[in-house]
Amino acid sequence: MTGKRRKTVLRTIRLSEEIDTILEEEARAQNISINALIGKIMTRYIEWERVVEKFDYVSFSNVFFKALISEVNDERLRAMASQEAIRQVKNQAMWIFGKTDFDALLKIIILIGRYGIAAHTSSDFRDDGACIITVHHQWGNKGTVFLQSFFDSLVRDELRVQPAISVSNDVITVSFQKSQKRIT
Repeated sequence: MTGKRRKTVLRTIRLSEEIDTILEEEARAQNISINALIGKIMTRYIEWERVVEKFDYVSFSNVFFKALISEVNDERLRAMASQEAIRQVKNQAMWIFGKTDFDALLKIIILIGRYGIAAHTSSDFRDDGACIITVHHQWGNKGTVFLQSFFDSLVRDELRVQPAISVSNDVITVSFQKSQKRIT
């Protein structure tokens, strides 16, 4: 939904004064126009909110998530990351794209990084097929254990390519070469 310039359509909508005031304040705080803010809000809805409504998602704070994973031993945390988290990614890919091939799974990872986790995820997909995903998180060592297991399992088992994973404090970087073989 983002990136290339697309043809636009003019829509007129009615908003309560309260919502308009909040939009004006938020646009000013983000140093963007109200139109850009509304576009950002609509993009998030289209790319994420309308989909996760169907998956029964729960949102909670970084502090709470960190507390939850701190109560789980590393072995169980790795198993949860490589089983349940992978299942969720595959379900979302099937729901949104109707398939679970390499590209669909990567797109879901990007969407989860953009909207679904309280971490900053960046991705670089190069023309030569090299893929680099970097996640900055606030979940401490347990968060690193979770993310490392998640990405290792996802890339190795679901995308069927060998990842190189490096970790340091609150950053995990996953590098791999995009496979030409498609997964169904």
